[in-house]
Amino acid sequence: MIFYCLFFVFYAFFTWFRPKYALYLALFLLPAYQVKFSLGGIPFTFLELIILILFAVWLIKRFKDLTIEYFNNLLSGWRWLICLWLLVATISMFVAPELRAAAGVWRAYFIEPFLFLFVFLDLIKNKRDKRMAIFALGLSVFCCSLWAIAQKWLGGGIFSTEVWGRAQVWRATGPFFHPNFLGLYSAPLIVLVAGGIMDSGKKIRSVVCGCLFLSIVFLALIMARSEGALIGVLAGLVFGGIVTRKTRKYVLTGLIIAFLLIMIWPVSRQYFLGKALLRDLSGQFRLNIWSGAVSLLKTSPVLGAGLDGYERLIPDYQANSFIARDGRNFYAPPQPYPHNLFLAIWLEMGLAGLIAFILILIIFFRQGFKNSVKRDIILNNAVMGAMVCLLVHGLVDTPYFKNDLAIIFWMIIGLGTVIDNLNKENLSENNKSTI
Repeated sequence: MIFYCLFFVFYAFFTWFRPKYALYLALFLLPAYQVKFSLGGIPFTFLELIILILFAVWLIKRFKDLTIEYFNNLLSGWRWLICLWLLVATISMFVAPELRAAAGVWRAYFIEPFLFLFVFLDLIKNKRDKRMAIFALGLSVFCCSLWAIAQKWLGGGIFSTEVWGRAQVWRATGPFFHPNFLGLYSAPLIVLVAGGIMDSGKKIRSVVCGCLFLSIVFLALIMARSEGALIGVLAGLVFGGIVTRKTRKYVLTGLIIAFLLIMIWPVSRQYFLGKALLRDLSGQFRLNIWSGAVSLLKTSPVLGAGLDGYERLIPDYQANSFIARDGRNFYAPPQPYPHNLFLAIWLEMGLAGLIAFILILIIFFRQGFKNSVKRDIILNNAVMGAMVCLLVHGLVDTPYFKNDLAIIFWMIIGLGTVIDNLNKENLSENNKSTI
């Protein structure tokens, strides 16, 4: 505990004198939410205290400038949606079966990400700032991936059943407790960092760095057997390639060729259809989970189960086992979330939360497509690709309701907003120069 106290004191001074670098350090340390302790009987994570210190120091330094107009300008066109999102989350906290647990979720997954977003939007102002933020995230993912790969020889990881009727297989986890957590954390950031590398403008170095980064992170995801993350990354990269005019025809051609090769080769076709139609063990687990989630949702389709309500109520609605295709009875323990982002938001935040989430996505992509023909095209398309990755992965998992994932979601939106603000400033300067 003494080490933590010394670090937080150092971080407070560091934030005061070098706020941008303190922000980059916070981005690098996103996986530190796994370090937990209590202060005055209140549970905290290492990451939470970093965010609170970062915001508190920023608030003190910016106190004289803080007005309603300042926050309106900072949040640009997001202020009403953010207010709606927080209002729905607050109502859902009181709907929840256990208020204390719901308050912890409300603080960690809703309030603290917005505290971080305020600081992010205030400090990240130009292209260099964006690159440094993306570099910090890339370095974090790279280190987590190296950790996962090293587990093959140094120990770590877990064993799990992946294929009907076969022995358990080893899966890398990196610094996380479960291999899926590595995939959830890495996937959208891989797309974002890949775009940042290609946007650097130095072709030879970009190609070398991009190949090294992608080879390491993809190897880590393969060793983690995080198939949802791999599919999400590929979807995000393909989306970015299609949206970017210069690469569109090449990506579409490659996509068609890859699909034809998969369908022609019997082994790959069988594997593809097994995954797509949820015929494998992972798919059957999810069907069982979704069935229980829908049964719970039917009891309160408008208000949902409340924050942290799904995990507490689902044992009464989800079958704790299912019959596999080979006739074996598989144990299916209740999960914290229903392995589907849209179902999770509906259950945790009710119908209003789902509508607010869809509106957030509509505004985000409308803003992104508007900027896809202006400056920072590659990076802008990578930001949208990261969100596509998150949403595709979200069809089979829940890439929001964790400390690091909530920060990543709103940081993606923050990067899109920074790009939009820079384009508006550039347009305004151009208009002045022509007068």
